[in-house]
Amino acid sequence: MYKKKLTMGIFAHANAGKTTITEHMLYHMKVIDKVGRVDMGNTVSDSMKVEKQRGISVKNSLISFELEDTKIQLLDTPGHVDFSAEVERAISVLDGAVLVLSGVEGVEAQTHVIWEALKKKNIPVIIFINKLDRKGADYSKVVEELIDKLQIPIIAMYDFTVGEEMLLRKERSIVEIAEQASDVDEKLLEYIINNKELDQEYLFQKVVTLAHSAKVYPVIGGSALKDDGLDILFQCIRKFLKPYVNKDDEKLSAFVYAVKSDFSTRDVYVKILQGTLESRSMITADGETHQKVKELLVPQGEKLIQVDKVYSGEIAIIRGLDIACNQFIGEVQEKNEKLQFVNPQLIMEVKAKDDCETIGLMKALRILTEEDPYLDVTLDTSINSIFIKLIGEIQAQIIESVLMERFNIPICLSNPMVLYKETPTRIGRAKVSYTSVSAIELQVRPLEMGSGFVYNSKISTDYLHIKYQRQVEKLIRNYAKQGMMGWELTDIEVTLIGGQFDSMGSDPKHFNIITPIALFRCLKQSKIKLLEPICYFTITFPELYINDVTQSLIVKKSIFQIVKNQDGTCYIEGHGSVDNMINYSMELYGLTSGRGIFASRPSHYETSICQNKERKYIGPDPRNEVKFVINDMKASIEALDRGVMKKKKQSRSKFKRFQQEKRQKDEKLPK
Repeated sequence: MYKKKLTMGIFAHANAGKTTITEHMLYHMKVIDKVGRVDMGNTVSDSMKVEKQRGISVKNSLISFELEDTKIQLLDTPGHVDFSAEVERAISVLDGAVLVLSGVEGVEAQTHVIWEALKKKNIPVIIFINKLDRKGADYSKVVEELIDKLQIPIIAMYDFTVGEEMLLRKERSIVEIAEQASDVDEKLLEYIINNKELDQEYLFQKVVTLAHSAKVYPVIGGSALKDDGLDILFQCIRKFLKPYVNKDDEKLSAFVYAVKSDFSTRDVYVKILQGTLESRSMITADGETHQKVKELLVPQGEKLIQVDKVYSGEIAIIRGLDIACNQFIGEVQEKNEKLQFVNPQLIMEVKAKDDCETIGLMKALRILTEEDPYLDVTLDTSINSIFIKLIGEIQAQIIESVLMERFNIPICLSNPMVLYKETPTRIGRAKVSYTSVSAIELQVRPLEMGSGFVYNSKISTDYLHIKYQRQVEKLIRNYAKQGMMGWELTDIEVTLIGGQFDSMGSDPKHFNIITPIALFRCLKQSKIKLLEPICYFTITFPELYINDVTQSLIVKKSIFQIVKNQDGTCYIEGHGSVDNMINYSMELYGLTSGRGIFASRPSHYETSICQNKERKYIGPDPRNEVKFVINDMKASIEALDRGVMKKKKQSRSKFKRFQQEKRQKDEKLPK
């Protein structure tokens, strides 16, 4: 057992040199004998065939090594925005991180996404400015961008200048470093101002404490390709990233951050948050089911080795466990807020080239969905079509390669469609009952933009049994994937505010009927509006094409600005509708004779100009209550309580009301 454990992630925008840094780190730690190169397809962390062919990381890779008395568990993550789901999963289990930027390109589209997620989880970060040996690299410019664009409270550890053939580095004194850190610590600022003689050990410890608590972020630099600056990176990891606090004596709690499987094996990747876990032991999965740990493995170098026991702070791989991503083993840690920033914005139809492979394709896609729940595979039985959600076009190409490489199934992806969303604009309430013994009452209300989907229950289990409450929540989350116009609901809070059951008369089938009906009655009242996805983009191209490029962006109704125009190269950044920008990389290629570079990332959703863009509803449709109850649920419509529906207005005429009451009395008289 190691005295200290540190789970560390390494992140970057694509092509910033992250994988090269990882290779040199592993070489220095004697994990590998030779440094691999991305362009030669022989790096350790890019092990998949498709990663070697394309020179990009697609999946997280887990590697461990020893740094003095600390076990480092390194997660090398993809840099391309299309694989942000892998980044999200890695960040959920980190103790610290290294964020890599190119000294030439600086802060790029994916850098924003990664930084916001790291900041949200309050993770200590070391920033490494790479490629400072390249022409056009500017360390000071990137530092300014970190402050201006990302508003990071940095402490620059060195000053850099570029000599004729080498990079010149000058280390800043601890006093200079502490002065930078004092911007976020008033006591440190007072100490520096009020004391002529400064205790350097005290200043150093203050900076370390601020870095450990993610209040300041050390910045260093170098060239990974030339193995320049890696020794300083190791020093910073030892100083500024805090190892996991030992919690072996507490009750077991582990978080599932990834699942990797095929038709025969299933590996569940967990971070042990507290307690210890033993092979062959019985554990509680997702707070409910009791399962046995059949096999337990941990990373050692680039391999996995079998062990009998793992401790708090370690990452382990469990075999023989039926549990999904983002769930807990043992005690559930409510305070461990689940991170979610990935937002697929495309949906595409998937079809096997050979119709005989359709069943195999569905099985393979279910396996891939276990690994990446955001794929959200949907089968439309009415037209025998399979759909998956994607972040971008590169991911679509990788899915095609992965299905061929891992499952030997050639596919076609077609009909890309941008995913809109629905949100309520006011409160809606509805109460629905079935057979007079089973009932629920729901309320929906709008939330602030970007809040996502929130579910709450405000009723006691005395009114509605816990098993029915869980069933209701599961159903609501499922039906929220398709709202009144067929799009997913967002920025909405759904609250269970009432309910009733009978221990003898209630049946789960009743709640299968009344839950979606209650939800959609609420939605009808709430005046739904349509939201469309907006992307943030950057474009780099030769200045001579500036008129053609800017005109094309105006046509697409994008909001943009020219942020830099120097040395014959133009840089543009802006925001635009994903629907308008979906194929812009190909258009830019034509406009600039292949010399333009387009990068984008999901930004936000905003109210769509077009409010009548509907999507075909897949599966049982609660919007048509009669058809839903009789045809889809195979139940009696008479048992559905229609008393809660809108009553007819009473006539103002006393004579007409008298005639109506008389007819009702006559109908009740025995014949």
